[in-house]
Amino acid sequence: MNVLIPFSWIKDYVKTDASVKDVAEALSMHALSVERIIDDDVLEIEVTPNRGDALSVLGISRELMAVLPANGFTAEWIKEEVQSKKFSGKDKLDVRIDDPSLVPRFSAIVLDNVKIKSSPDWVKERLDKVGIRSINNVVDVTNYCMVELGQPMHAFDYDKITDHKMIVRSSEKGEVITTLDSVKRTLPEGVIVIEDGSGRLIDLCGIMGGENTEVTAETKKVLLFVQMYDPVKIRKSSMSLGHRTQAALRFEKGVDFEGIIPSLRVAVKMLEDFTGGDVSSELIDIKNFHYPEKKIKIDYERINRVAGIEIGKDFVNSSLSSLGFIIKDGEAIVPSWRYGDIEIVEDLAEEVIRIYGYQNLPSLIPSGALPHSTIEKKFLVEEKAKDFLKYNGFFECYNYSMTPKNLAGPGPLKIKNPLSGDFAFLRSSLIPKLLDILNKNKGYSDKVGVFELGPVFLAKNGDLPDQPFMLAMATRGVEYLELKGYVEALLDDLGVVTDFAFEIVDQGNGILSCEMCFDEISSMAGGIKGYSPLTTFNSIKEDITLLVDGNVPFKKIEEVVKGADARVKRVCFKDMFKDALTLSIEFLDRDKQITSEDTSGIREEIVKRLGSLYGIKLKV
Repeated sequence: MNVLIPFSWIKDYVKTDASVKDVAEALSMHALSVERIIDDDVLEIEVTPNRGDALSVLGISRELMAVLPANGFTAEWIKEEVQSKKFSGKDKLDVRIDDPSLVPRFSAIVLDNVKIKSSPDWVKERLDKVGIRSINNVVDVTNYCMVELGQPMHAFDYDKITDHKMIVRSSEKGEVITTLDSVKRTLPEGVIVIEDGSGRLIDLCGIMGGENTEVTAETKKVLLFVQMYDPVKIRKSSMSLGHRTQAALRFEKGVDFEGIIPSLRVAVKMLEDFTGGDVSSELIDIKNFHYPEKKIKIDYERINRVAGIEIGKDFVNSSLSSLGFIIKDGEAIVPSWRYGDIEIVEDLAEEVIRIYGYQNLPSLIPSGALPHSTIEKKFLVEEKAKDFLKYNGFFECYNYSMTPKNLAGPGPLKIKNPLSGDFAFLRSSLIPKLLDILNKNKGYSDKVGVFELGPVFLAKNGDLPDQPFMLAMATRGVEYLELKGYVEALLDDLGVVTDFAFEIVDQGNGILSCEMCFDEISSMAGGIKGYSPLTTFNSIKEDITLLVDGNVPFKKIEEVVKGADARVKRVCFKDMFKDALTLSIEFLDRDKQITSEDTSGIREEIVKRLGSLYGIKLKV
């Protein structure tokens, strides 16, 4: 996730002799990648998923207190905390949380006599720099604090909350809420929501507030709501609804449990200054979860082994201290804003090494014997199959595993949170998309073949789907026997010695297709091919015409002919007219010259076996 942080805003927290370019370089070398600098002020920073604490001006300022000195620049913390004040008043809020695990911490405060108007210009300017549109002085404060402190918060019109009652619970499937963007949303089961005393849903928690309690120009009392949610629930809900907001992106990465009340105090102070309102309630602060102090023993030897060099204890301690860790009795106490990120001594090693500078670690050329790389057999067979098909005129296709339903194949699995309707199902077959490609490229050539190697997804009760790796081929303008020949030649080239069953399907309009399990082909594929020396004796080729019931598969007939005698070298289809099937059979005896008398006896055995098994007769 990328976040926009103005350097001019950072200066509220850190006094430094570094320029914006120096800051960008220091962050990129020691912490987080700065993608670009916008208008000589705004840093666009790529924040990794584990660093939710860095999605704010406060978080980046904390990082700079460590990385700027590491690069030779000064860094002095100048931001003063908002002083605590006693909250009191007549306004009440009745809160009930059905499942405490959904909301580890819930805090709120009511302000009366607020005047809704435009925000100060400097607030609007800062919000504009980070891509947020100014709404009014109340909403702007919540957005401002989210960017500055990393804590999403929401403001309700207190008088629109029926009975001034909030019930936090999980949604039932099919419930509906109209959010602040005027979109009516039908909810799946399990989304965190708030209903008021009348049973109305008034908040899609962690994502967006309800339109029915929106702060407007007529609002006189504001309920400021600051909280912490189960991050997994927020992510699942946001993804399933297809509604990604700045608040959800922060909640799903985890917010600072200990930062909630300080953030609320900052927001209250701004609201008092901007709206002229005053606090009219007690502070509501419900803690449903206890976060015990997290201590990690500092194993200096282990840190040096991870680094590959000797880093002094003083540097280890000072680096961790600059990042907010408290060093006490050989242990590092993890700061609250890194609580979900730092778990083991290797995490401490990573923090120390990045401050030390990856660029300062020695670069050593590996010594010793070169390792022998080995490639899994399946990948070798896959490359060989691709080469064979490519050199025989087939075009390889790469298609998404997620497709619309009409191109997904039979019984496809539906995705709960698709990116769009075109990616709503997991394919159960490669064929539909290949047929679609052929149909969309009719003008390319009268004769064309395409193929794809890839996984399909087959439903499996109560478990993850099976994902067999498949090979699919589709042709237009190619005869049945020609495609059959390609498939058989491919199997032969891959060294599949035993018979491998496959089916060619006529899709109509001159299109044929064939789909096979490539996992099975790979397991049957041979390694080094055997060599049989040429014989000095000649073979004899003869045609034989049989009267066949159309229900007998050609593969069965071929098996009988080949199994009748070891001197049957090859069997090929030659012609078919009505119920008459003509085969071309090649006979060879490697020990002596085969004669017509020999072939006559073999032919009689073939006819006898076909008649016994399938009622097939010789056409005379």
